[in-house]
Amino acid sequence: MKKLALSAALGAALLPVTAHATETETVSVAVPYADLDLTSEAGQATLDARIDAAVKEVCARPDTIRDLKAMNAWAACRKSAAASATEQLGAADLATEFFALF
Repeated sequence: MKKLALSAALGAALLPVTAHATETETVSVAVPYADLDLTSEAGQATLDARIDAAVKEVCARPDTIRDLKAMNAWAACRKSAAASATEQLGAADLATEFFALF
């Protein structure tokens, strides 16, 4: 089954996609996509929605927007998580293309 492991890190970019319990902790969420037709707009939209949900799961929004440090960390977490998912999806596509040659 095809899945993306979504993780984002606070403090440093750790790949795959993680949460912000501590600066060194990495939390991953699997994002299944084997059931989707990624050649269709609907399949791509569904995958995007699943990735967005996973990013929200691993990168909890701070309780208050007045804590600028926490808001910046949250934004960095979300950016890192989305980048990780995109990178992993690209790697999965390359692997699929490679094995299709045999």
